[in-house]
Amino acid sequence: FRVLDPACGSGNFLYLALLELKNIEHLANLEAEALGFPREFPRIGPEAVLGIELNPYAAELARVSVWIGEIQWMRRNGFEAARNPILRTLDTIQNRDAVLGPDGGRAEWPRADVVVGNPPFLGGKKVLSELGKDYVDALRNAYKGTLPNFSDLVCYWFAQAWGQMKSGELQRAGLVSTNSIRGGSNREALKPIVDEGQIFEAWSDEEWTVDGAAVRVSMICFAKEQSVSTKLDGHHVSTIFADLTANEVDLTRSATLVVNSGCAFIGVQKTGPFDVDGELARTWLTAPLNPN
Repeated sequence: FRVLDPACGSGNFLYLALLELKNIEHLANLEAEALGFPREFPRIGPEAVLGIELNPYAAELARVSVWIGEIQWMRRNGFEAARNPILRTLDTIQNRDAVLGPDGGRAEWPRADVVVGNPPFLGGKKVLSELGKDYVDALRNAYKGTLPNFSDLVCYWFAQAWGQMKSGELQRAGLVSTNSIRGGSNREALKPIVDEGQIFEAWSDEEWTVDGAAVRVSMICFAKEQSVSTKLDGHHVSTIFADLTANEVDLTRSATLVVNSGCAFIGVQKTGPFDVDGELARTWLTAPLNPN
């Protein structure tokens, strides 16, 4: 059984995943021993958790974090661990881009049973300025027809995970996103999951702290196969819609009112610094080419 974090950072999710996998194995061994079977030595190790991380320093930290988790668990549960361990390189944690491949196409993920993680938060309006035009053009082209151009960066991880599920290479996924994934063009990342699979557990709007900034996030667990239990914000529901609600009516399927066609709905929206002082404004107003 393999757990993949395709944006693993310094390895927090992988550290916890390894501990839980080892706990499950240990419980099975204890129950088997109680039934008269000989005691088994733990077999699950760092190779059970896989990672992808773009930052080389963070990728190396993730490898160390996983080894620390392995050694801590072994000692905590009464098994011999090397007193002065030499940490072998973990090739299972790769230092590369998780969504865009070197050939300009979609990146390939290693085969895993489940995906977990906290992909990077970067709004659709900031992607271009932060990542550069060449990269963004290649990324949007690789996911053309799957995601709208102005999707938040985190949406590409959802699209990639869903693609892996559709091809039978992945069973389940649990990813953290900004809560903006529930609406607008970002919701397109969740619609095919709801239409062809299932969001079986989600937290729609939770507090989160990243890089010292408080943001609101959605935590979403989904699969291709239908689950017998569906929970939203800790409560059992029948269905979770793409806007992460469970109302009787799926409002994501509502149509545009004809009576509102041709009407402005946003008006003036400042998306960057555009303060004009009085002197400059009067100069513009009296300029010979000013249309107004």
